[in-house]
Amino acid sequence: MQKSIAAKLVLIITAFLIVIFGAAAALNLKIQEKGAMRILRLNGAQLADLVAAATREAMLHNDRARIQKTIDTLARQRDIERIRIIQKGGRIAYSTDPTEIGTEIDRHAEQCVACHQSHTPPDSLPTEERARVLRRGDHRILGITQTIRNAPDCSTASCHVHDPRERLLGVLDVNLALGPYDAVLHESAVELLIASVIGILLVVAVTTVATQRMVHRPVRKLIRETEKLASGDLSARVPELTDDEIGVLARAFNRMARDLEAAHSELLDWGRTLEERVRQKTDELERAQSQILQVEKMASLGKLAAVVAHEINNPLSSVVTYARILVRRLRGQELTEDCRENLGYLESIASEATRCGEIVSQLLSFARRRGGEFTPTDVNDVVEKSLFLVHHKLELGNVEATTELGEDLPTIVADPGQIQQALMALLINASQAMEEGGEVRITTRRSPDGGVEIEVADTGPGMPPEVALHAFEPFFTTKEQGEGVGLGLSVVYGIVERHGGSIDLETRPGKGCRFTIHLPETPHRSAEEETDA
Repeated sequence: MQKSIAAKLVLIITAFLIVIFGAAAALNLKIQEKGAMRILRLNGAQLADLVAAATREAMLHNDRARIQKTIDTLARQRDIERIRIIQKGGRIAYSTDPTEIGTEIDRHAEQCVACHQSHTPPDSLPTEERARVLRRGDHRILGITQTIRNAPDCSTASCHVHDPRERLLGVLDVNLALGPYDAVLHESAVELLIASVIGILLVVAVTTVATQRMVHRPVRKLIRETEKLASGDLSARVPELTDDEIGVLARAFNRMARDLEAAHSELLDWGRTLEERVRQKTDELERAQSQILQVEKMASLGKLAAVVAHEINNPLSSVVTYARILVRRLRGQELTEDCRENLGYLESIASEATRCGEIVSQLLSFARRRGGEFTPTDVNDVVEKSLFLVHHKLELGNVEATTELGEDLPTIVADPGQIQQALMALLINASQAMEEGGEVRITTRRSPDGGVEIEVADTGPGMPPEVALHAFEPFFTTKEQGEGVGLGLSVVYGIVERHGGSIDLETRPGKGCRFTIHLPETPHRSAEEETDA
């Protein structure tokens, strides 16, 4: 069903029909209930008038027994729950419930609000306000209120005389049970629901048949012919029976099948020109062979670099050893200012000689991957050490180095030696690019998505787009032969990548270069696994 358009269409239509029919049924029930209640109120008002007329003669003669008998007789009629006559002061004079005769009603009760919401009760009420729906226990009732006014024949009667200035003598209260009405309303709701369900089922059935004939079958036919076409049967065609979207799709399919058949014929013709194709493939093989030779050359350079690194490590170990001996000797003596400065140089010699072996290996890190020691690292401290080591190189090139170091940088997990190596490579590249001197600025800041950003910007000649595109590729260089092998930026790229970061280059001819290094607070898992290895 999830893969059938017809089924989805039927489900959508069914859902809409349920919502629409449900809303229409609810609205219809509301309208019916409102109309029926209006009729009930009118009938209730007529009933109250009838009760008032039936008791009028007895009231004129003040025949209390006859009045009580009359309302008791009327109360036996179907759906009449209670009838009572209330005097002007609020005392119940007559009632079909003997227990409440002589008691006073609460003027703040719901059925009394209509008359007593103002200081002076009105002589009469509109029909809509005379009837109110009340709840008594677990069922509803309709309360109808009829005012008993002081007619002239009542005020002049000999049996009891009322002051002619009195307009209102009392109130007639009739209560009708709404249980039968509620039952009929419920039956009407059930019937309406059944009719809605039947209507929905009929519409769904018609929709299902229509979608089967107009959508499902043509689409299935199109799928079968498409599968035949995909299996190689180029004679597959779909009947073009209609002018609607399905017909347009069928014509497009047939046109595509004819085009494929024509293309297949062309391919057969091309097969006869095998010599040209063989020549093309030969050229491709030659290019592939050239690439393979380049790969082998790079592999040989990697092996050579490993041998050179091994041979260099022995004399470097001696340099480190003697430098550390001199450092220990000098630290045990009282030194002059110049000797303390020389002590700092000896410590730098020992530190940099120790890293020299790693630097040789990192220069060809694209051929032989090695991990470093990842520890909590202060990026600002690494920047200052890098500038200290290349300070002399920058001075010789008449390059001024400035820094703008952020104060709220987080401590990141990184290999400080590799980060220092990457920064030194960028600074040396900038110095070599600015032959006439210039300025290089290092900026550190917190990265918006966490971590640290290091920006190295120079005022050199910049790079054209075709050069910047290959800037991080190994052995790519614009320097003259003998001045470089094009490994500096590729090594920087490899270091940043192993730290799980990224490096961006912004440059234009005459506008200098801006390298932005993004380093996360914690390297990715791949970098940690590489370090463990």
